Amino acid sequence: MLRLIMLLTTVAWTTGATATAQPVTLPVYGAKHATDEVRIDGTLDEATWSLSPRVGEMRLIHAPDRRPTFPTEAAMTWDAMHLYVAFACSDPEPWARHGARDDRLWEEEVVEVFLDPDGDGRNYAEIEVSPTNVVVDLLIAAPQAGGPNARRWDVVGLRTAVRRHAAGWVAEMAIPWASLADAGVTQAPVPGNEWRVGLYRIKRPGGVAKAARIDALVAERRSATDDGKTAIDAELLALRGDDEYSAWSVTRAERGFHDPGRFGMVHFIGASR
Repeated sequence: MLRLIMLLTTVAWTTGATATAQPVTLPVYGAKHATDEVRIDGTLDEATWSLSPRVGEMRLIHAPDRRPTFPTEAAMTWDAMHLYVAFACSDPEPWARHGARDDRLWEEEVVEVFLDPDGDGRNYAEIEVSPTNVVVDLLIAAPQAGGPNARRWDVVGLRTAVRRHAAGWVAEMAIPWASLADAGVTQAPVPGNEWRVGLYRIKRPGGVAKAARIDALVAERRSATDDGKTAIDAELLALRGDDEYSAWSVTRAERGFHDPGRFGMVHFIGASR
């Protein structure tokens, strides 16, 4: 269902920021306050979603000027209890194998939200949802500082839903403010507040069959000769060549998604009167 793409309007303004020595332009999104109850069911048929702007088509971090083969849109809204995030993913053949919470979803297909309320690039939340509605939630102490400790953290009260349709899939999530204490907040923002946020998607064409071949090559590589490793690396590179890593606010490719200096800006807008 592509109601999100069809109904939502686009945020057009941007802001300048300096994440490194070079100036960069970060996107700014105006998150409107919800106007009705948001049901977490993946349908996005509430008035709130029809009034919420879309972020604009997410771009590839490895080739920002090239349109993704599998486009993605997203939108956000909020109320006194939750931040709501929705993704609309173009994809006739989404897939997933992981089935348990906190599995390594980033190795397959997923949408992701990174939340850094104070913008310091530390202790930010990462929430991922797969096409089969499996969740991993992590607290990232600093970029590249993941591992088991990050996965022990949970977003208490998190609700998610996924709905599949002929052209792709929709993921919808409700993130309680009260669950984000370790990321720096415990209550709803006030209108005018700004957060640093990243919105991402990983698409891996080829499905389960290609994923199984990659797994077999990785296992084979562990005991391969040097020449064998070279051949395996070449095949792995070719197999992964059409993977798409897309972002609302494009990160530096060498840093992947964990580049908090490139997270976008979300500006919270109060309820209309």
